[in-house]
Amino acid sequence: MRIVKFNYREIVDEVIENMDLKNKCCLDATVGRGHDSLKIISKLGEKGTLYGYDIQEEAIRDTKKLLLDNGYDNFKLFNKCHSELEEDITSQLELIIFNLGYLPKSDKKITTLRESTVKAIEKSLNLLSKSGVLIIVSYLGHENSLEERNGVEEYLKNLNQKLFLVEKREFFNQKNNPPIVYLIGRR
Repeated sequence: MRIVKFNYREIVDEVIENMDLKNKCCLDATVGRGHDSLKIISKLGEKGTLYGYDIQEEAIRDTKKLLLDNGYDNFKLFNKCHSELEEDITSQLELIIFNLGYLPKSDKKITTLRESTVKAIEKSLNLLSKSGVLIIVSYLGHENSLEERNGVEEYLKNLNQKLFLVEKREFFNQKNNPPIVYLIGRR
């Protein structure tokens, strides 16, 4: 196992792989094309539940198809903003992931936004279990990306250090604005 990672995907995959998610509830707050959802649900077992959100119907449709095609039905997908998650989820969450930006191979003008993302992070932290992890992958390259990243960083920097641990991992010598990965856990 390589300690220093090549890209954000290796960080996310390592976290998912090393967590005990069996029979737990997890949240993919930005399902996109469903790739993270599939990795997470494969570790949940029959009694675990995956919740997923996306504002684009295409993302929900593609994720649902991917999960069903792979034999899973223990999920609940919502075609609405992740900032509304408290309406649908009351369970403690073991793993939460946000991939900020836009839906790959889609309209790059439809993006996650600072205000709703920060609200969603705050609400999801209220549901994060004692042993849980929240992952945020922040990409630059769309119109609202820098404003969103700055808002996320401001929010995370102000989390009470007696309650939360926050780690920021970035690829310092890579060109083309590689994503930054934030990992948050409870103390």
